[in-house]
Amino acid sequence: MSRLVRLPLVLVLLAAAGCGGATATRNFATRAEAGAAVAEWVPAGATELRLATEEGSGAFWLRFRLPKGGRTALEPELVRIPDTQVATLTFRAPKGADWWFRGLVQVVPARETTVIAADVHSGRGAAVPLGTFVAFDRASDLVYAWQAGR
Repeated sequence: MSRLVRLPLVLVLLAAAGCGGATATRNFATRAEAGAAVAEWVPAGATELRLATEEGSGAFWLRFRLPKGGRTALEPELVRIPDTQVATLTFRAPKGADWWFRGLVQVVPARETTVIAADVHSGRGAAVPLGTFVAFDRASDLVYAWQAGR
């Protein structure tokens, strides 16, 4: 079974388990200010970082702004997930975070259409670890990254 086919099953199981404890959120103006609080693969040009971590599970959610060139530099470390597959995935949001991307997948019942609001990728396993997801908002310079944890 391919890795991309297994991902939806793993994500659904993690979401159903409701694992994790309290969520702590921190804000940083720049990548340099964030330092070791965020992964090394987060580009140096990242600004307005918001990081939520879940106690005990290893789950994290990170939102930041990234200039256009930063995306181009990061994409070789990622594998694009097709929109048709993104539409079938279940993602957990950080508890109590009003800044998280809640409209990633939107279903328009009247038109029986699913709209995906970001280009979603998973880590290749080198710089960006397997099990880490990165979504580039199609309408802005916002980037969302997360890992479900254990």
